[in-house]
Amino acid sequence: MLNYALRRLALAIPTLLVISFMIFALLDLAPNDPTGDLPLTIPPEVREQIREGLGLNEPFHLRYLLWLQQFVVNEPLNLMERMFDIEIGNSAERLRIRSWATRSPVVDLIAERMPQTLMVVGFAYLFGILIAIPIGIISAYRQ
Repeated sequence: MLNYALRRLALAIPTLLVISFMIFALLDLAPNDPTGDLPLTIPPEVREQIREGLGLNEPFHLRYLLWLQQFVVNEPLNLMERMFDIEIGNSAERLRIRSWATRSPVVDLIAERMPQTLMVVGFAYLFGILIAIPIGIISAYRQ
């Protein structure tokens, strides 16, 4: 059983990588970029500086690898630092992904909303079980 679980886990990792690559590619192929929503009053030079600052001038594969590093390495370290109030490595140089809407780190927003989300999901799961078990027993009894 452990061997089966390990094989499934080993298969899940490349699957998630392929899915993340496809989503990243679809977002990259979309007709607009983050600077498209900026006001038209912003001069083209400033708009180009914003594109460079966001790394949108880099090749696709480099942007994907940087995103993957951010997602797999930097953000979990930032989350652990925030949760346990410790410092891991040089956190001053580590990049933080910031929300366009609130200008705060995305990991902080996720960690802030996680307890409510888990509570709602937990109650939904419990409610589903409380409905599914009696229906399963009744359907098994009355074939």
